[in-house]
Amino acid sequence: MTHVQLDEPVTALAGVGAAKARQLQDHFGIVTVRDLLEHYPRRYHDAGAVTDVESTVVGQPATLVGSVVDWQQKRTNTRAGRRLDLRTAIVEQPSGQRFLATFFNQPWRERGLPVGTTAAFSGKVERFRGDVQLSAPSVDVIGLATAAIDEAAFDHQRLVPLYPSTDQLPSHQLQALLSQAVERAKLTEGEWLPDELRAKHRLIDWGAAIRQIHQPHCQEEHIAARHRLVFDELFSLQLGIQWRRAQHEVDAVGRHNPPRGDGLAARFIDALPFVLTGAQQRALNELANDLAGGRPMHRLLQGDVGSGKTIVAAWSMLCAVDNRRQAAMMVPTEVLAEQHYATLQQVLAPLGVNVLDGVRIGLLTSSTPQAERRRVMSELLSGAMDVVIGTHALLQEGVRFADLGVAVVDEQHRFGVAQRVGLRQKAAGEDAADVVPDVLVMTATPIPRSLAMTIYGDLDVSVLDELPQGRQPIVTQLITPDQAHRRAALYDFVREQVENGKRAYVVCPFVEPSTQLAGRAAVEEHHRLGEILTGIPVTLVHGRMRPSEKDEAMQAFRTGQAPVLVATTVIEVGVDVPEATVMVIEDAERFGISQLHQLRGRVGRGTDKSYCVLFAGFSGELSDDARKRLEAVAATTDGFALAEADLDLRGAGQLFGARQSGARDLKLTHWRRDLRAIERTRSLARSVIAQDPQLASPQHARLRTEVLRRFDGGLEAFDILESG
Repeated sequence: MTHVQLDEPVTALAGVGAAKARQLQDHFGIVTVRDLLEHYPRRYHDAGAVTDVESTVVGQPATLVGSVVDWQQKRTNTRAGRRLDLRTAIVEQPSGQRFLATFFNQPWRERGLPVGTTAAFSGKVERFRGDVQLSAPSVDVIGLATAAIDEAAFDHQRLVPLYPSTDQLPSHQLQALLSQAVERAKLTEGEWLPDELRAKHRLIDWGAAIRQIHQPHCQEEHIAARHRLVFDELFSLQLGIQWRRAQHEVDAVGRHNPPRGDGLAARFIDALPFVLTGAQQRALNELANDLAGGRPMHRLLQGDVGSGKTIVAAWSMLCAVDNRRQAAMMVPTEVLAEQHYATLQQVLAPLGVNVLDGVRIGLLTSSTPQAERRRVMSELLSGAMDVVIGTHALLQEGVRFADLGVAVVDEQHRFGVAQRVGLRQKAAGEDAADVVPDVLVMTATPIPRSLAMTIYGDLDVSVLDELPQGRQPIVTQLITPDQAHRRAALYDFVREQVENGKRAYVVCPFVEPSTQLAGRAAVEEHHRLGEILTGIPVTLVHGRMRPSEKDEAMQAFRTGQAPVLVATTVIEVGVDVPEATVMVIEDAERFGISQLHQLRGRVGRGTDKSYCVLFAGFSGELSDDARKRLEAVAATTDGFALAEADLDLRGAGQLFGARQSGARDLKLTHWRRDLRAIERTRSLARSVIAQDPQLASPQHARLRTEVLRRFDGGLEAFDILESG
């Protein structure tokens, strides 16, 4: 048998021509033999413990494995007069016992399960003329037999893998390819962990893990293989993240922005008209230690909507001002930048804002008029401006600071690492390149701590998990088409709220009607509500409007001149109108759990009771998955609980797709089940990088190679080159 190298193209395997190679790449990103070996089973059928036909119970679910030996076809009419096509597979088990698998109006089943196909059939057990029958079962094809099935067909492998597959690349084809790859690949070349590390953490070698994940003879072999491969995923990821952090900190000296007892930051907290929550005070203590340290701060401030992140961020920026330095906050949208600018002016008013001896604050976005832009840039360079709030415009050439002490990045998931670094690099002139500002990144997207440790492994994490006193839980209701009569009552309620000085949001998924997708459009809804809510001014905000138009609409909403705002998700993050008590979300099934939670967080920001109404299924069928998402949102306002529900419903998914980190998605790791592995690999990676920040020692050569392989794009993928 001819061996193949792990990094050879998958066409090196028999039966893989150009067309199949293209399918493998298009559907699964498989290019090399190693890529194929890392296409892991999604689950297994225990063929060594096949349910026997005689042990089934009528009315109970069962999974029966066998080989199709014949097909029967029958056409009949239903009572309603409709034609019904019945296709029944006669399936034989290794013991020789037979059962029936019946399909209704699925003539393609006979083509997909020809005689000789071995498959697992799952469904509710029935009896038909004395035979065991599964009606409309789900089917997983295991293989195509060349002869009658017998006991020996399962003896070689009790756990039969079922792979993520497509119609063009069914599981049994992938299984055959992987069996060939496991036998022909030089699996010894894939080992990258030192022997002593494997021994310490009780890990089998990589080759054995690959063989056992694809061809386990028992559960123990599968568990050992998964344990090793999950460790590989997490350890390589954490090594890359910690390596990136070490590169950012190499020779870097922190700004040293310690809080001062008599400074603006202390006076700011003393002047607040409320008491900080315990979580806020804990975060300030953690930030104080970072700001006073000799190394640059790299901290994530994670808090649910309304938890008071802005107060913590403002305090950290004032610490920079107290040390005669500047601060900057970068946010993803102009609406959010303007909101933060207005909020900071309000909360810092007791200290004096943009007046003699007060804190000087500026705003810089792509819509800032040219004359104002020149003034802001000039004052940043001269040091006359203390704090600037801006969008990506802060990264533009020509924007320089006299002495940037603290950089705050809001909504971290909207920015890539390179943008975070880009803001930091504007700290000072070239002669001070090694002196970098303290960085605080914030997110209102709740993430379970174990997942935050994975995604944001290069950041220390502070969590705001308490809401300020006086905040009332938001009442959330899901309305489906069978409750359509409630819509009229809702509009009466909106009118009542507005007459009492309150505000209401109505969010739509589209700006204008779509020819491809059904759903409410903001432009049309704005017109419709204007006719329904007669006498109540209704305004409109969406992303295609000119900045001046958006500003005018938002100002009308804030002041109550137009107390009803129809919008798209442009208002998802940061918009703070305490008088808003009603959030109506049309076609709520088109939004994810996190997005719905963010939108709901636009109300309930004052002390009045607030409400969120989710209209779903009015523009199309409401799937079971969508209903579960919406029911989860309606059941709780706890963002962290929702984050866990979201992960349970959809899995971890593409953790890194929007972060520009270069990291590949985790294929086997489960954020909750593998919490101990997450913690252990993070600690181990930190220890390795502390000893060898460059991963340059000979003993770490294989670790370095593996990290660069797993981070697509190599060094640039996680900014090692950008740090200088």
